[in-house]
Amino acid sequence: MTNERLTATLDKAGVRKISTDLWGIFFEDISHSADGGLASELVQNGAFEYNRADSRDWSSYTAWRKIVPEGSFAAFGVGVDDPVANENPHYAVVEVRDAPASLENVGFDGMVFRAGETYRCSLWARKRGGTGAMPIDIALIGDRGETLARARVTAETRQWCQLAVDLTVAADGTASYDAADDDGETRGGTDGIARESYACAGDADDPAQDAPSGEPNAPDDPVNPASPAVLANSTALANPVNLTNSTVPANPPAVARQGMLRLTFTQPGELDLDFISLEPAATTQGLTAHMRPDLVQALAELKPRFMRFPGGCITHGLGMENMYHWDRTIGAVEHRPHNFNTWGYHQSFRVGYYEYLCLCEAIGAKPLPVLPAAVSCQNTSQGPVPIAERDMPAYIDEVLALVEFCNGDADTPWGARRAELGHPEPFGLEYLGIGNEDLIDPVFKDRFQRIFDAVKAAYPEIVVVGTVGPAPEGQDYELGWAYAREAGIPVVDEHSYQSPSWWFHNLHHYDDADRGGPKVYLGEYGSWGTQLINGLSEAAFMSHMELNGDVVSMASYAPLFAKNGHESWNPDLIYFDNERVYRAISYWVQRMFATTTCDAAYPVTLDGPATLTRELPENIGLRILGGAHADIRDLSIETADGETIALPDVHYLGNGPVDTTLATSGESYTLRARVTYWEGMWGVQFAMGDVDGPNHNIVSLGRGHSVQVVRDGSGYALAGTEVSMDAVRPGTTWDVRVEVADRGASMRLFIDGELIADGCEDPAEPRRTVTVAQDTAAGVTYVRVVNAMPESVQVDLTQVCDGLGLAPERRAHAKAVVLAGDDEYAGRVGQEAPYAPQSVRIDLAAGVYEAPAWSFTVITL
Repeated sequence: MTNERLTATLDKAGVRKISTDLWGIFFEDISHSADGGLASELVQNGAFEYNRADSRDWSSYTAWRKIVPEGSFAAFGVGVDDPVANENPHYAVVEVRDAPASLENVGFDGMVFRAGETYRCSLWARKRGGTGAMPIDIALIGDRGETLARARVTAETRQWCQLAVDLTVAADGTASYDAADDDGETRGGTDGIARESYACAGDADDPAQDAPSGEPNAPDDPVNPASPAVLANSTALANPVNLTNSTVPANPPAVARQGMLRLTFTQPGELDLDFISLEPAATTQGLTAHMRPDLVQALAELKPRFMRFPGGCITHGLGMENMYHWDRTIGAVEHRPHNFNTWGYHQSFRVGYYEYLCLCEAIGAKPLPVLPAAVSCQNTSQGPVPIAERDMPAYIDEVLALVEFCNGDADTPWGARRAELGHPEPFGLEYLGIGNEDLIDPVFKDRFQRIFDAVKAAYPEIVVVGTVGPAPEGQDYELGWAYAREAGIPVVDEHSYQSPSWWFHNLHHYDDADRGGPKVYLGEYGSWGTQLINGLSEAAFMSHMELNGDVVSMASYAPLFAKNGHESWNPDLIYFDNERVYRAISYWVQRMFATTTCDAAYPVTLDGPATLTRELPENIGLRILGGAHADIRDLSIETADGETIALPDVHYLGNGPVDTTLATSGESYTLRARVTYWEGMWGVQFAMGDVDGPNHNIVSLGRGHSVQVVRDGSGYALAGTEVSMDAVRPGTTWDVRVEVADRGASMRLFIDGELIADGCEDPAEPRRTVTVAQDTAAGVTYVRVVNAMPESVQVDLTQVCDGLGLAPERRAHAKAVVLAGDDEYAGRVGQEAPYAPQSVRIDLAAGVYEAPAWSFTVITL
């Protein structure tokens, strides 16, 4: 038993009513979260719309293989005339002179096929010229090239027709297919079910007019999420949340992990193909149609109170042509115009606004859609571009139409559209986000105000969520908050990505927030890493967000999803590949809060050893980092005893760390340099101090001048100032002086003799926290304890229990859910968390709980 002891004292009179919508999720199509991720579609580029705007090496046949055996002759081209859908005009032109020939789709990192599972393949086809009926053999191909299932469809007309067939992999994983005679008719197979063409264009002049709706059918039974999951009194978590009337079954075994879809053309002729699709048949119905059940399950188990979507940066897009328009993502998938993704790939919008809204309903989350504030992203070479004033009335109508689509009765124009798609009942929209990390300038304010006023006038019950920039400080943050107060915006969306040390140091960030102004939605936040220490720092900060839940009304970790091997951003809450889901430690932290939601919180003071004081190294090295090209001259270090160490000039190309020859030691020193910037958006950096260790310092020059401390391997800014990239041109030169004291705990940055940043780190870092909140309706009290230290600690909760009048019987039979581990740095990107919560019974009759080292505990009383 530890000798260390904390005493918690509760201020009952200081109780605060807090938001019951505090914990939610934020879905953005980043790191291949939608296509190849949440979307259950297995075919990549089935519409042949990939192009260089998505990625410089992509084209209409990306993800497709053209197979022409020896002795065959075939050509595969691209057509755009008379397409299925003018919104997505490209299609494959198949010319077979000597059969056979094939097209193979490799999917998103291969296709996973499972034993006994049925897959639905559909495609649009038409024959060309004098070609007779064109059979197409469809096969699911395994990892070794074996055929796992096969069927045949036939293109019989010169009009576009949609053809569909089901293919079932045998329960034992062996080949199972429909045997097709040479007449092209499917017959007698054991599992596959071939269908006739079920949708053909009815007018040759407009071949898309009779396209199918493409929307999921109304569910046979309403999705009815179970009550919040309760953690069992054992070392394992309870059963997953029930999405329908039965628990989502475990996946059957995979018989292929690098599978493919093969289309084989067995007769000569010409054929056009488009919108080729393959999905598990089980995913084509219900509220979560066309989505991976295991990823939906991972979201449902978080019990989010709301879901923000679809972004993020993809909302306002990279330029006007890339701006997200919600109404272009509903209806038949063929008519949803594809676009490039801000994060460097493609958006098919197979998961669009209707699907997002259905997903929210399925997992019991309130929808929080985010629309552009009529300006594009500021982080482009052209800067933010507004929708033209003459086009603003139409855009405002688009915004108002979304509210009607969500909430209007079925006899309203957009409510009727929703009903046509299979959802006659309103979605019950309460929140609407306008803008994301926008530059707060007069044009933004003009466009935002027009939208805001229109929404207030038409739908005063809707809570509009504004934006205050990408960080919890800086010009956009200050201007955004000033404008939000002036305009009376109900809620503003803050973002904050920080190191564990920053979160620990800033537990009281919201203590002094203006209770009379807009509420805070911390819409994107996270700690830089997937290790246990990251999760504990988030738990500590979240505990204090909950305490300030009267002003912080909502919060959501970001990013939510990342596909292994395609991470645009790390860390992420949930990683996945084609076969499995991997929950990071932060996932479990989020779940421990969201399954214990409260409506009241009490201030608590702690007496005892609650802080960490580091012994910083005295080593002094120097390393050049960053993405900019720069020349660094007249580089020197002056030590505390007056010695000047001259260092060689560095011609830095922005392609990786460059170590200098500096190797000395001391408590304090001064760096001097003359830096000439040439190109590169993100500037140049000096890593200083013990640069090979986890605790050192960084000076950043360029887009922002700042001084930073790196603690436990990740850093945060002590002080700094933003610099407009318009003011940083090739040839810009800075005379730099950096004064470092207390082994890097104190730093001052001078540019051209002017003090730019002056920062001093508090040596005492809070690492142990105790907070108390209640679900008053249920009569349940939750005590949250974070111990981010290497020793266990006794936490005396006697006064807390007495102050709340908790009966001895409740104290003696308390439940604790504990997330703990023996290595604070355990946890890797793309892997399952090494530790998960454990549920145990504890006896608090004596009022003392012993919190394990490196742990987060939620005690239920």
